[in-house]
Amino acid sequence: MSATPARILTIEDEPMVREILTAYMEDSGFEVIQAGDGRTGIGLIRSEQPDLVLCDLRMPGMDGLQVLAAVTREFPDLPILVVSGMGGISDAIQALKLGAWDYVTKPIEDMAVLEHAIANALERARLLRENREHREHLEVVNEQLQQTVRRLQEDEAAARRIQFQLLPENDKQFRQYRFSRHLLTSQYLSGDFVDYFAIDGDHLGFYIADVSGHGVSSAFVTVMLKSYIGRYRELHRQNRDRGILNPAETLGRLNREIFSCHMDKYLTMFYGVIHWPSNLLRYSSGGQFPFPILFDGEQSCYVGKKSLPIGLFDFASYQTETLQLPPRFTLALISDGILETLPQTTLRDKQAFLLDLTGGIDLTIENLIQELGLDQTGLLPDDITLLLVQKAE
Repeated sequence: MSATPARILTIEDEPMVREILTAYMEDSGFEVIQAGDGRTGIGLIRSEQPDLVLCDLRMPGMDGLQVLAAVTREFPDLPILVVSGMGGISDAIQALKLGAWDYVTKPIEDMAVLEHAIANALERARLLRENREHREHLEVVNEQLQQTVRRLQEDEAAARRIQFQLLPENDKQFRQYRFSRHLLTSQYLSGDFVDYFAIDGDHLGFYIADVSGHGVSSAFVTVMLKSYIGRYRELHRQNRDRGILNPAETLGRLNREIFSCHMDKYLTMFYGVIHWPSNLLRYSSGGQFPFPILFDGEQSCYVGKKSLPIGLFDFASYQTETLQLPPRFTLALISDGILETLPQTTLRDKQAFLLDLTGGIDLTIENLIQELGLDQTGLLPDDITLLLVQKAE
């Protein structure tokens, strides 16, 4: 029971029944308000704002069905439970059609049945209230994203600042896992993007993405990407869809959404989900290259395999791979812009260099930037993004 007891209004014309209900509910920890008829009850709803209404159906004057019709019209989110006599099942069915949340049959032989119905209704009301608040929050976020898009079109310099504000906090700690990132752009706006977030109490999500091309149009796709992922997360939070936990399903959805926009843009992406209680990584790659590098403290290896980009082919499909992570590790994800800055002549040599590098230094964003020579680079031929996911024992 919460610190503030739920307030229940009981509308019942029989004083003895009303007193029995009140005594039981108060013993159960509720605050109870009483009304002896329907009109009085509606007035108390307006003035006292109860959390739940318990209403008899058979009352003189304004009966329960009339009360129910008035309450659901004026207070559609207020839980109202009706009490029906043994011969009033048809009335109870009518009450449910009018918007009653539940009904309890009189005489109430087991008061625990009533308390269970009340608890269920209050819990359902709480979930509906939270969902409404989150929908309102999502509307605000979507409006902010729409404003971001408009500003991108108006001013590239301002858009750069806004786009970077959409990035997650650097050096973010989620339980034992630390996420750090760094973006270097070849123009005002970046076609690269990273994000990491807690999905729920057991799962962390992260991704790195590289949109084809440069400039406003590519940056616009990164904003769309964040919006889509935000929508999938919200669906999961509302228990309406668990797709965000399935990397292949998430990439498949993104492929369909971006392909259907007909923007002549595609992206490469690596999306991973860590189940932190078991330290298990589930991931899927959509054309990400070079592959992420996993360093377990002793040796480095590439993670992943060839796959199709996101938004380029409507028939593209993706696979979820599973990897038991070491107790201590660093996962380094680097966008393909790095390949154009490395001095080695062949792709094989560039890949070998990156593998040796990640296994030979103390892996931090700062050290990686220095060893890759990115602290002295002027104009870049392409965006370069670094993302480190680390866990210490």
